[in-house]
Amino acid sequence: MILQSIKLGMTTPEIMHFGDGHFHRVVFGLGPYIADYKEQALLACIEHTEALVEEFRLKALWDEYRIVGQLVPFTNDFPQADIHSLLLLDLLHQIIKGMFRDHPIDWVEQYIKKFNSKTDASAILDDID
Repeated sequence: MILQSIKLGMTTPEIMHFGDGHFHRVVFGLGPYIADYKEQALLACIEHTEALVEEFRLKALWDEYRIVGQLVPFTNDFPQADIHSLLLLDLLHQIIKGMFRDHPIDWVEQYIKKFNSKTDASAILDDID
């Protein structure tokens, strides 16, 4: 897994030289995780599926209801990385999504339409999609 190499820094303090000239022991952790609500619910395992998991086979849960019954949060084995405290609030996710995804995409689309013929703009936008 990609994050396995950083586990040691989450348990063993490292001595770091700070800008104030002092040395400090540092234990690293993971930062905020940005996801939409469906992904947050899946990662945090907060959907109330306990009764369903007890009642149905895991394959049936997935095939019929698209519920992942055997999911364990990817941060489960990491010290200093509780997925429940790392997930950002949905409002913050929406702000970041709007600023860094939706707004630039709208701007680029308007730019393409303004500086290209209708046919060329449609072809470019189709190619992007």
